[in-house]
Amino acid sequence: FAKGAWQQHGLPYTIVRPFNAVGVGEQRAQTDSEVLSGNVKLAMSHVVPDLVQKVIKGQNPLHILGSGDQKRHYTYAGDLAKGIVKCIMDPRAKNNDFNVSTPVGHTVKELAEVIWSKIHGPDGPPFKFVSDEPFVHDVQLRVPCVDKARAVLEIDCPTPLEEALDEVIPWIREQVAKGTI
Repeated sequence: FAKGAWQQHGLPYTIVRPFNAVGVGEQRAQTDSEVLSGNVKLAMSHVVPDLVQKVIKGQNPLHILGSGDQKRHYTYAGDLAKGIVKCIMDPRAKNNDFNVSTPVGHTVKELAEVIWSKIHGPDGPPFKFVSDEPFVHDVQLRVPCVDKARAVLEIDCPTPLEEALDEVIPWIREQVAKGTI
């Protein structure tokens, strides 16, 4: 539609596709129904805050939706914000589209193991998980090509997942204590 509006009416556009944002500030999802994952009610529709809150609340074994082999590119929200601003401000982005993401992917199981070890530490209980029934339309492989964003706008999302989690986990712990998630 954006390209058509440009071709037909001269309306400029920039399409930005951010991938799997990881950051603070997300609140409980507003839904008509509650979704349980083991003994914990899911707070969000995003895997990082849901896994963190389940581990903080003591779920063991950890319940993962699906096999855990689903692959995502979890991107630090601060990096995404910088990339989005660049897409908005840089004239080279006009009438173009960009994937804004880290180039590094992780499976849900790898993510869960990192979260588990960050919360429990090296002397905590060993990581164990069970697979819950996945969502009906759960995409198994979501891997963006970020070459164009790098080449045209020098957009880079360099923050490692582990570093992003160091910011997110304490915030979620605080929200769980407050009862907001």
